[in-house]
Amino acid sequence: MAKQQRYQLRHAGGKYFLLDMEQDPGRYLPPIAVNETAAMILNSIWDEGDPKAAAKMLSETYEIDEREALADVNAFLEDLRRQGVEI
Repeated sequence: MAKQQRYQLRHAGGKYFLLDMEQDPGRYLPPIAVNETAAMILNSIWDEGDPKAAAKMLSETYEIDEREALADVNAFLEDLRRQGVEI
């Protein structure tokens, strides 16, 4: 049986939510609402294991420079870290 991923995405009511599936009972982290692009970034990182792969996917999807896409991915991951989420 595969180990459950700590963070999971849920799609409900047209929105995406990032949930911590292993929360400490003494510290509640509410679901974090993310947009569709953020959900794509997370899924790419989880599937490929690398922020660079997510940047490549963004670059191809939105026709932007891959370096710019990587900067956006890293900024998103830093924002998550500030909220206590380590991907």
